[in-house]
Amino acid sequence: MEIRTVDIADVYGLDAPTPVKCFLHKADGEIGPYNKNLPAIIVVPGGGYHFVSEREGDPIAADFFNRHYNAFVLQYGVAPDYKYPTSLNQLAATVDYLKRNAKKLGIDKRRIFVVGFSAGGHLTASLANFCDNLPVPVMKGKKLDARPTGIILGYPVITPDSHQGSFKNLLGIEDVHCPEAEALSLEKTVTALNPPCFVWTTAEDNSVDPMATVLYASALIKNKVKCECHIFPDGWHGASTCDERTNHADGVKVFRRVKCWMDLAADFLQSLPSLKSVK
Repeated sequence: MEIRTVDIADVYGLDAPTPVKCFLHKADGEIGPYNKNLPAIIVVPGGGYHFVSEREGDPIAADFFNRHYNAFVLQYGVAPDYKYPTSLNQLAATVDYLKRNAKKLGIDKRRIFVVGFSAGGHLTASLANFCDNLPVPVMKGKKLDARPTGIILGYPVITPDSHQGSFKNLLGIEDVHCPEAEALSLEKTVTALNPPCFVWTTAEDNSVDPMATVLYASALIKNKVKCECHIFPDGWHGASTCDERTNHADGVKVFRRVKCWMDLAADFLQSLPSLKSVK
């Protein structure tokens, strides 16, 4: 494994540091021939748009690395220093960067996926909804190709009322019942062009309302977007890998059944066709 971090802020003229931590399979030597043109996954941790969770970063990347992906963890800008659309610009630029540098990174630019958790799920779903209509579609003369092949959402924030704190931090506001927040209530802006989506949560989540998952999945189904949705009966918010790497002993016990989300999501991504055309 090669681990390195690249900051793409200067490449795209972004207004916040944008370090992307890369977990890359060895591309030379005896094992090199088995590590060509791999699928890629960008990990977008949660944190309520006021921090970026370590628990939902490297451990998730490691799991996908072990499933023969090259994995990338995005450290995006959060409150109080940054607000919308900084983080969306950063994620869109990261997807574009991977596509432009696919050969160097050993990845298939037609199979770039994004997995996001909690507020990072909101950011990931924002990319899915707006990848063809970005707030900043051109950066430093580069027209962004930010469309992922598919996305995974874990216990995502979707609506202002599903987690008001995330929207307050994202927009720098106190009252989330405003036009700016409603415009980012993502169940309202799904279209038939959305990329396929795997989404999961738990019915006992009392931090981010699990009905947000229901609303978003319903919008995908209504628009005939390929999706898979799981609502596990037990467990609280922030399960991440559902094992001892990211949970105390009581969590490991509760999340014993939930941890299958990773296998289910990986199977879902494997079932998706590659993007037909990439700029």
